[in-house]
Amino acid sequence: MGSTTSLNRLPHRANSLLLTSILGLSSALVAASPLVPEDIAYKPEGAVPLSKHTDDTVVVGTADLPGNPASAPQAQESSATPTYLRQNRCPDHSRNYNNLHKSLVITRFTRRNPQSANAGNLYAVEAGMPTLIREHLTQSRSMVGPEVLAQGFALPHLSEALLKQQAQKIARQARTQFVLSGTIDDMAMTAPNSTYNPSLYRQVANGFHDLTGIEKFDPRTRVFTLDLELRDGFTGEPLMSRRYTTSGVWNTRRTAGFDSSAFFETPYGQKVAELSEAISADITQTLDCQPFIANIDAYPGQTQIVLQGGANNGLQAGATMQLYQVIVVGSSSEYQVSETRLVKRPTRLHLSEVYPSHSTAVIEDGSYLNGHYLAVIE
Repeated sequence: MGSTTSLNRLPHRANSLLLTSILGLSSALVAASPLVPEDIAYKPEGAVPLSKHTDDTVVVGTADLPGNPASAPQAQESSATPTYLRQNRCPDHSRNYNNLHKSLVITRFTRRNPQSANAGNLYAVEAGMPTLIREHLTQSRSMVGPEVLAQGFALPHLSEALLKQQAQKIARQARTQFVLSGTIDDMAMTAPNSTYNPSLYRQVANGFHDLTGIEKFDPRTRVFTLDLELRDGFTGEPLMSRRYTTSGVWNTRRTAGFDSSAFFETPYGQKVAELSEAISADITQTLDCQPFIANIDAYPGQTQIVLQGGANNGLQAGATMQLYQVIVVGSSSEYQVSETRLVKRPTRLHLSEVYPSHSTAVIEDGSYLNGHYLAVIE
């Protein structure tokens, strides 16, 4: 009986082993199938570029590490990613920021060829031309009345790094946002003898031109060439660099002087005055496309700060301004050369009190500022 019972139990054990094998094989097949369908599964499309340019804004990103499937998609960038302040906000003049008055300082112009101002004793052009431009800019009411400095800007043969540093120094001392400098390249006459030593025929011809006002074929032409440069006072970067040229008849032998009524009565003086008006229009158009930036005077441990800008600039109490930090980065290829960048921070300022030349503001999150910061209305 014992042997018969043992033989009958063998089929049951075989069935159990067979069932266990089938279940194990099914589990392996199920585990091998994907848990997420391929049409909705995230597939990295390669490394995210280290930097991307959108218009004039540089957005610094991060790259996916190899073999890291848990990295975020490219479209979901970190909110802490810094952005740099764009300088020109309306290159196509589709939008402007002329509702606020920016501050500008004009340096004394320099001359490459001083002898060209001998005719008419026009040596005061170095200070007279900046004054003309200043008068037109004041009439445009797009900025606070510009200040004209007695000092000149660096000569153009200096390196760009030194030019930036000098622009920053001048703007910091004058507490302005922009710096305008210029170099008078030429004020020469094409035919000086036609005015100062004319022949008998030329005297008659000069009288005809003066009587009729016809300047065509009049050899008493005098040129005026000016190289102008407008720079940002915080970074030193050039915003506008242009050469302006005009010409007119110089028909007087008197020592008129640049800033006299006798000078502006000449056709040459009238052309120079028209040129100064055109220059002012170009400067106004350029500055209208720049964001308003005010320097911040902050002290450690205080959430209330003072801005170098107020009602004269068009600021109003209750306005909100964006906070930017001034970062100075040294050059990796040049000795003692640095670059200034304005980096946006995720903090805003609220103007609490506004005075003519300055304002007080409160930091939005109650944090403290450590370093050099600027307040920007974008």
